[in-house]
Amino acid sequence: MSDAALAQEAHVSQEVTLKLLDTILADFGLARNNGTSTIELEGAIPALQQTKSQHIMMSLVGAIPSLGNAIAATQIFEARGGDPQTIAIDLRKAHNYLDPDIGMTPTINGQEITLDLVAGNPFLQGIYETADGRHVVPSAVYVDLVYQWSTLLDCGVNSTAVAEAIKGWTAADLEKAAEIAGMPIAVIQSAETWQETEQGKIMASQPIVPVKKVSDAPPKQLSPNPKRPLEGLKVMCVAHAIAGPSAGRTLAEHGASVLQIMYTHGFEHPFVYQYANLGCASTRLNLNSDEGRSQMWKLVREADVWIDSYREGALSKFGFTDEKLIEANPSLIVSHVRLYGVNGPWTMKPGFDMQGSASSGMMALCGGGLKTPAWPPGMVINDYTTGYYGALAIQATLLRQLKEGGGYILGPSLAGTGMSIVKLFKSSDYPQFENSQTNKLPPHEVHGETNLGYLKTVGPLPVLSKTPLGYDPVLLSPLGSDIPVFPGTGAHFDVDAVKPTAKEEVMGHMVHSTNKRVAELRLIGKSHFRSNNQS
Repeated sequence: MSDAALAQEAHVSQEVTLKLLDTILADFGLARNNGTSTIELEGAIPALQQTKSQHIMMSLVGAIPSLGNAIAATQIFEARGGDPQTIAIDLRKAHNYLDPDIGMTPTINGQEITLDLVAGNPFLQGIYETADGRHVVPSAVYVDLVYQWSTLLDCGVNSTAVAEAIKGWTAADLEKAAEIAGMPIAVIQSAETWQETEQGKIMASQPIVPVKKVSDAPPKQLSPNPKRPLEGLKVMCVAHAIAGPSAGRTLAEHGASVLQIMYTHGFEHPFVYQYANLGCASTRLNLNSDEGRSQMWKLVREADVWIDSYREGALSKFGFTDEKLIEANPSLIVSHVRLYGVNGPWTMKPGFDMQGSASSGMMALCGGGLKTPAWPPGMVINDYTTGYYGALAIQATLLRQLKEGGGYILGPSLAGTGMSIVKLFKSSDYPQFENSQTNKLPPHEVHGETNLGYLKTVGPLPVLSKTPLGYDPVLLSPLGSDIPVFPGTGAHFDVDAVKPTAKEEVMGHMVHSTNKRVAELRLIGKSHFRSNNQS
């Protein structure tokens, strides 16, 4: 391909990118011209088949949310007295930002990251047909959910048994039983059928991330002339999986002090944890104990941002409600990462990346219709994009706080992200890229020593001329290995004051709660299945 043709491809790609960037920024209440830093786009959108972009423009999805976060960060930096700078991204690398395994294999000491408790799980990547010809996506990202699904469906833990069991249910009946049982599942929708549902209509009327001002706290005061845009910002990331932690990681890339908080006996897959939580300290707190809750409230009073991603009610049962959080810290930004957001009748439904893709129409789009749904390329495109959207909403709200103050509730959601991807990033809407000849490039990489070993993984996409993105003072902490204080602050915590729970007591509680849960699921499954098959 001639140099002139490549230059023309780059020109068209950059023109489209900036136009779509402006659309996304406006949805978050931002604009490029709110600051004086400049954008430099390099290269062109690669050939669609190279980035598996036949249905979704992976390069644009990877580029724009990360670029938006860099723009917001530079505007915060300028508001604090920092100089304008250049923000550069290479469009040939952008698709790599949606999943760390797309463009490289992340390693610890040269070896791939452990894939624990994944192989053979029939609820991890399965799309199953129901009795009425619809398709559903039940999920068990963690092993306890595998047992629970097996109990509810009364079937073995293999894909054949699961398919046979689900084939005995109609989609509506199984969806209802799962809702009663509190299990993660979604019926696959097209963009059109989704927006015919009550929840779909509500979400279609909202921004990608709804924001609600809930207090009249005075304007935010941040220290002047920082070395990095978010220097001094304290972020609590009470989250698991990917969407919540990756929002914290994105803020850490711009200098925020981020503390990831896990339940004492919480689990996370190493291959998930070791990318989504880069730049974050990691601790565990026992919220069943007085001292655990007391330390959590201490952190709340010190924090600027709270991010959580557990199902609705999981933290409020310990007293951490919106009202109590804002009462303790009136200027707190509270970001609830949920499947279906914080508004509407489906707010209590649990779920993961794949339920957002199923509901929003993304799986129908990628498979060519409701009868032939397929996973999107990059299994966790929804998760990481929701994390970047969540961080962008937090930074946009921080800019708002600098002017008008207030405390805020934010509602990033996996389904909302999926809706935005289907609406704005559909490949069929960009015919100018059908014959692109530009070659893709591998991602930027981050290398460094950690307490887990020598890490090599995907580095951030944006390159800032004066405040480079990075992970300092933390690159990667082992899960739960840090004391519960914000990293880099030098705060003290008395570990001798913590009272551990005896192993026998922990096991007794786990066995009791598991047996109770299994009995409930068995009853729901049998009674609901029986009643619907007798009618």
